[in-house]
Amino acid sequence: MSSAIEDPFRAFVAGFILLLACATLSGCNDVAANPPNTDAQAQFALRNDANMAGATVAIASVDGAPTDLSVRFRQSLDQAAEARRIAVTSPAKARYLVRGYVTASLIEGGAEVDIVWDVFTPDKKRTQRLSDAIAVKGSGDDAWAMIDDAALNGVAAKCADDLAAYLSNTPEAAPASAALSYAQ
Repeated sequence: MSSAIEDPFRAFVAGFILLLACATLSGCNDVAANPPNTDAQAQFALRNDANMAGATVAIASVDGAPTDLSVRFRQSLDQAAEARRIAVTSPAKARYLVRGYVTASLIEGGAEVDIVWDVFTPDKKRTQRLSDAIAVKGSGDDAWAMIDDAALNGVAAKCADDLAAYLSNTPEAAPASAALSYAQ
């Protein structure tokens, strides 16, 4: 009986914390009508000449999604990261630690999945915050229920694209040609 009471309470507390995090993060969004802010997050383009083997990363956590969805997302993210040459390793060996935060909210015609990635150095200094929003078509009262495997793979692919673009611009991602010239 007590677990029946604890589950709704835990869901309420988790929802409240997530809502608080969303409200806090909403101040980070730029509005297109406003002039560019010099403090705004830099946009990164994937450098095709980058050798990201030195820019190793460990995905420390991805919080916010329901447990079953979170497990599937993590598997999809691992596959997407591998396809983009992101060198994922253990936290003890990683040059960068990444923490992800995922929220889903209802929008007209479906749901919007908001992703925030905080990238840290091993000494826990944040080097970058990456964020993105992905629209998912669907209907219903539960935004999370609209995220099927295809949508989940799309979100994971976009997240891997964002991480790869950032990591390819780090000092550790020397151009592949430079790495070859050192070997000669």
